[in-house]
Amino acid sequence: MGALLAMAVGFCVVLVAAAPAGAHPLGNFTLNRYARLEISAGVVRVHYVLDQAEIPTFQSRRALAADRPAFLDQLVADIDAGLTLTVDGVVLDLRAADELLTEPPGQGGLPTLRLAVTFVADLPSDGGSDTVHRASFVDANQPGRVGWREVLVVARGDDARIVSADVPDDDISGELRAYPDSLLSTPLDRRSAQFSFVPGDQPIGPSPLTTADAAPARSGAGFAALITRDSGTIAALVGLLAVAFGFGALHAIGPGHGKTLMAAYLVSTRGRPRDAVALGGVVSLMHTASVMALALVLVQLDRSVGAEDIYPWLELASGSVVIGMGLWLLRRRRRTPLHHDHHDHEHEHEHDHGHDHGPGGHSHALPADVAPLSRRGVLALGAAGGLFPSPTAVLVVVSAFSLNRAGLGLALVAAFSVGLAATLTAVGLALVKGRTILEHRGGRRVMHVLPVAGAVALVVAGVVISVRGVAALG
Repeated sequence: MGALLAMAVGFCVVLVAAAPAGAHPLGNFTLNRYARLEISAGVVRVHYVLDQAEIPTFQSRRALAADRPAFLDQLVADIDAGLTLTVDGVVLDLRAADELLTEPPGQGGLPTLRLAVTFVADLPSDGGSDTVHRASFVDANQPGRVGWREVLVVARGDDARIVSADVPDDDISGELRAYPDSLLSTPLDRRSAQFSFVPGDQPIGPSPLTTADAAPARSGAGFAALITRDSGTIAALVGLLAVAFGFGALHAIGPGHGKTLMAAYLVSTRGRPRDAVALGGVVSLMHTASVMALALVLVQLDRSVGAEDIYPWLELASGSVVIGMGLWLLRRRRRTPLHHDHHDHEHEHEHDHGHDHGPGGHSHALPADVAPLSRRGVLALGAAGGLFPSPTAVLVVVSAFSLNRAGLGLALVAAFSVGLAATLTAVGLALVKGRTILEHRGGRRVMHVLPVAGAVALVVAGVVISVRGVAALG
């Protein structure tokens, strides 16, 4: 039982490692928003910042290039329509007083987009400077988009003050310029504020927007940066492909990529080394195919469509396949106990009469009817595990076409895929070896439990994936 416990712990480690990481606030698909409400005599100002990552900016490229002023006007109008500021029960009219649109360099040679806008609303004239006003603010812009959202309230002027607020007065992201490392996996998600304030009688003018409101360039390191490197010589190209291979190998160690499914399948059946190789290869090929498909789709999507909206549907499809595989294996296993118990009884009877089992001795291998999946089954399971495209790899393909370096981009993604397959195959071979060792040391009870445990794990993993997809769609 000690060996069984060790395998169970190891499988749980794989399951935890394969859990999805939280959305990165500066991921290539994110759209981040910041609103700072400034209170002073006579007015409330909303300093609003929109920070679009590379992929949403790429989706905006046609409209931005066709008519930049019209694009800016429409973007500001859309933001304004999603903001609601209420003071003492009255909805105030917000108007744009100043705006600045910049395109800081991003990853893979693609630009990002940053918009800073100052909205102004006049306070009601009734009441004195010491009157306590009650207010609320809501930012309802694109509620389904993934990204950082920050709201804060501050008082401007010596006699203005915030009486109470359910949001802080401190800026923790530097207006979306520097996201705290401690919150990268769980980005801030403030979309509203309830507060009361005293406006005072000291008028405070607006701070003008300047180039200082632009964000710094994003990091040029990582896999995405390879598409901008010189590949003019054979040596340079080989070097880039080798680095891409390394990024793919390391990428496979991270969360996801079907490692949980591989583990559940290989320990629940008599999976062979060639099955581990096949699964690793299919997962990586499917992963690459999904990268190419999503990159091509992005070329046709406009900025109003969130590319991340595709992922929940992929999760539902993947989860359904995995659940089906797990139930199929459970159904096969249900036919095993009577036959196998009878087989064990015959062995015990033969032992009583001094019979042996030939040169190989008595084996405690998995029952014969939990043989490896057919080629079609391996393909289906591998495809389910590799259905989720890497955002960075998608960015490389998009950037490659944008920079007219399609050949290099495809070669880099291919090398990345080979590295991914190498790591996944190594993991699969290690699981097969571990199960083989357990077969020799664990005894009949352990080998009875493994097929059922692995099949149940597949069903559970499929349910988790499906629920995650449904939750994201909701």
